[in-house]
Amino acid sequence: MHGDSIRHELIAWISKLDDQGLLKALWGFKKLLQGSGKAGPLSDEERLAIASRIAEGKEDGDRAFWQQISAAGLERAYGTNEPDISGITLLEPNPDYGK
Repeated sequence: MHGDSIRHELIAWISKLDDQGLLKALWGFKKLLQGSGKAGPLSDEERLAIASRIAEGKEDGDRAFWQQISAAGLERAYGTNEPDISGITLLEPNPDYGK
């Protein structure tokens, strides 16, 4: 399918949507892709909209789509230069902790 025809099909589909949760999730996805400058975690409203849409998913492809979006968010949050700290154990307690 050609890019323009996909774009027109999506525009037609979105223009008919009544599902506010899905519209807000799509808007959040747009902001994520555009790097809108919004730093920090998703709002409770955004989390609820995404969770609701996942719960309503009737097809495995729908669930896979949202899992892909969440994976992309994790990749943005944790860059490739992040150290692997999974094997680190506390070797020496910090005497100043809790003061």
